[in-house]
Amino acid sequence: MGNEISLDEKYYYVLPQRKVVSESYNTKVALWQIPYNAQYVDIYERHDSDNSKWLESMNKKYENEFESFGKELNAELDKYKIRVKTTTYRDGSKEVISKYPNGTKTIEYHRDDYVFINIKDKNNRTVAEKVFSYDSNEGHKIIYQNIEKDNNIFTIAKVYSYDTSNNKKTDIVNFGYTNSTSTLTDGCHLEKEYYMLNGEEVEAKTKKGIKFKVKDKKGHKLKFKAE
Repeated sequence: MGNEISLDEKYYYVLPQRKVVSESYNTKVALWQIPYNAQYVDIYERHDSDNSKWLESMNKKYENEFESFGKELNAELDKYKIRVKTTTYRDGSKEVISKYPNGTKTIEYHRDDYVFINIKDKNNRTVAEKVFSYDSNEGHKIIYQNIEKDNNIFTIAKVYSYDTSNNKKTDIVNFGYTNSTSTLTDGCHLEKEYYMLNGEEVEAKTKKGIKFKVKDKKGHKLKFKAE
């Protein structure tokens, strides 16, 4: 299986301060997210000059596909645009931050041996994580469901494993646009579920899979209900 990565070892993914080699910015639109209209899709695909299935302000050929597209058709694409910042470090690692129109933000850490992705909602709260190693076909994901009640945050965390050879890379993009967890968990195997109260792991009693009873640090009993 190669070198497996455990999502429990969060420290493993944190990029320390490194020498920045370059920073670049891009604006992208995923062609498959634009509502289908034969009149427009044909034009979109024609201006996707590097055949990446994206319209980009700077594509693989260093061309501005938005500019050429704009000369032919004045279509409103703002609600589909992803703003991307890529930072490259001297050791070859990269950090890619993508901001979606609905407020979702993905932060990707790329190294020569693994990739770790953190996904935040519009409130800057982590809702999902994904990690895989290039030495193995096994990857892992965690989906977080946060429930707020009376100044407390109860979190349901579900850990999934998946075969990277069968799991499409577009799952993160599709989630970024739609916030649908099914795009992240399709084809994955649920390994375990655990719970946190205000960021610390706790034991929880469950009822019908949607009602949870936990105790805070002072021993007070709290109840939460999942959607």
